Amino acid sequence: MTRFFFHAHGGISVFDDVGLELPDIEAAQAAAIELSRQILNEGPEGPFWQDSKWRVEVTDGPGICGHTFLVAQFSVTRKTNIRSSAASRSLGSRHRSHPATKREL
Repeated sequence: MTRFFFHAHGGISVFDDVGLELPDIEAAQAAAIELSRQILNEGPEGPFWQDSKWRVEVTDGPGICGHTFLVAQFSVTRKTNIRSSAASRSLGSRHRSHPATKREL
């Protein structure tokens, strides 16, 4: 068994100084994903929701020490303005079902 440490980084950093004894890197990866789920479940009040990017690093040491085995990253990228996108969809559907078009056919 290996002791893995799970450090979360975003606008703040939370260092794991206890770690978990796990059988292998696959188990550590599953634990990192579970930790990410817990962070997401904290909702907008959680400390990592303030940033659009954050990560969980899995290492073999506490704090900033140790070798990094894997990194689970989370990011949000906004592609369009929701208001303008919804308006263009609304306009597009209105043009397709315009009553004058139906009468002419």
